[in-house]
Amino acid sequence: MSFPRPRTWALYAAVLYVGTVAVLGLVDVLADGSPGDSAAPYVLAFPGSAVAAVALYLASAPFDSGEPSADSASALGAPAVGAVGALVNVLLLWAAVSFARVFVRECRAARRARRA
Repeated sequence: MSFPRPRTWALYAAVLYVGTVAVLGLVDVLADGSPGDSAAPYVLAFPGSAVAAVALYLASAPFDSGEPSADSASALGAPAVGAVGALVNVLLLWAAVSFARVFVRECRAARRARRA
């Protein structure tokens, strides 16, 4: 029995996380019928969903003519923000791990250079 490499496991975990948040948001909207009742997808993808919501708001601001009305919310917009937020979380984690790897590698190289 062969096991996938650790990076393959990380990719599977990332796809599973993003997919779970997207499916949970879609099921939530289909069950309740309104996008703002439950916060489960937003809680699962918290930092990323906040970044995605702000980015979506800022990107749509030039095209908007004022305050949004209460009935203008798209039913499928809520799961999309949750899924994009989960993707942002995956990218933030990838960046943090990459930075840590580079930092450790540079510290080891500096330590070797001081000894020589």
